[in-house]
Amino acid sequence: MGGKAWIVGPVYPTFWLSRFFADLWMLFPKEEEYIEWFKNAGFKDIELKRIGPSPTWYRGVRRHGLIMGCCVTGVKPLTGDSPLKLGPKVEDVKKSANPLLFLSRIMLGGIGAIYYLLVPIYMWIKDQIVTKGMAI
Repeated sequence: MGGKAWIVGPVYPTFWLSRFFADLWMLFPKEEEYIEWFKNAGFKDIELKRIGPSPTWYRGVRRHGLIMGCCVTGVKPLTGDSPLKLGPKVEDVKKSANPLLFLSRIMLGGIGAIYYLLVPIYMWIKDQIVTKGMAI
């Protein structure tokens, strides 16, 4: 007999500025990629649910990357190895990294992380200013 699996992860932002900073910070999969991964691994009855701020806190439309993630569930009908065939590793982790490239990636990633820290603060301030009942 198989089993059930679920994964929770971030999704690629919809707002252009959020996408730019997401690309600096880390790799965000698209929702479709999560579903494809589950299908390729032999799962059935795959469902995806979006995860984002509570409607009582956030009154806006899906912008600024505020659908923060998703939860994907699936059922594997049979036990055994995954039919998913992984390719060769892209990066050789035994090879020493270029220190300048490493430092620049850390700095750019930090800038992206700061953006994602400031967006919820901005949205909270906007929520305090805009009259309740109006869409932001």
